[in-house]
Amino acid sequence: MTSYLTRRLLQMVPLVIGISIIIFLLLAAAPGDPVDLLLFGNPHITADDVVRLKHLYGLDQPLHIRYVKWVWAALHGDLGYSRTYKVPVLSLLWERVGNSLWLQVPAFLIALAVAVPVGITSALRQYSALDYGATFFTFFGLSIPAFWFGIMMIYIFAVAHPWTALPALAWLKFPAGGFNSPGVAAGLPTYVDRVHYVVLPALVLSLLFMASYTRYTRSSMLEVIRQDYIRTARAKGISELTVINRHALRNALIPLVTIVALSIPGLFSGAPLTETVFGWPGIGRLLVDAVLAGDFAVAQGIILFLAGLVIAFNLLADVSYALLDPRIRYD
Repeated sequence: MTSYLTRRLLQMVPLVIGISIIIFLLLAAAPGDPVDLLLFGNPHITADDVVRLKHLYGLDQPLHIRYVKWVWAALHGDLGYSRTYKVPVLSLLWERVGNSLWLQVPAFLIALAVAVPVGITSALRQYSALDYGATFFTFFGLSIPAFWFGIMMIYIFAVAHPWTALPALAWLKFPAGGFNSPGVAAGLPTYVDRVHYVVLPALVLSLLFMASYTRYTRSSMLEVIRQDYIRTARAKGISELTVINRHALRNALIPLVTIVALSIPGLFSGAPLTETVFGWPGIGRLLVDAVLAGDFAVAQGIILFLAGLVIAFNLLADVSYALLDPRIRYD
């Protein structure tokens, strides 16, 4: 395992370099530059000011020099300075990552908690009413636009609130958006209040991944329970619960591990719509705002962070295979 990890880590070096080059070139090729965007609406800027600002931002240097300087600074923990938020990109990034985790972790746990049991039960009861219902749910979850579903959830649970006449369901009213309520005392009240805000966006964000996880769990479990070793285990008189939990489920989870590991970065990169609809100050919304505002230093930092997540969780998925399946060895 050690030699395998060493090889994979060494292989990541040229991959990260290639990704950083693509990120830098794509944003450098975007129309306008930070100085041009800064000058819009300011008629008092002179030609000398433009030259001075381009020199200050390093935009008067060749592209390859700018790339080398950006990479060298990034290796030392300096991703640049946000022209929009007037703070270093790294501090802004970590602040928004923390906010996003408040949304991503519940969404991820909800998706897994619903998808895995439903997918397993659907496979064990193939062609039953539950199976057809799960199939409909997966198509619904994969097809419905996240922004539309978010708007509908806001209308039902925050605006219309059709069950106001039922006191027992009065708690089913949630904020239409935001991160927390103003004036809430620090400490435990802050966290309780934030949970109230996270319910609707977490449900919306979890829907797509929930549907995908259900589909893959069902397909994988169907393939495993038809194997000879499952029939042999049943023929030995082992209880059905033991057969499913100890023999079938462990092998059926291997494809799901790949999907789950690679979808975790997707929780961040796929959240801009959800975060924008609910006004959630996370990294997805920050990426959208940075691109629209031409704050390329922030956009480069976020995209590089998301690419790093994809690489890291890809490696984590490969390592997890050996833990789930004893037949897999990397040495």
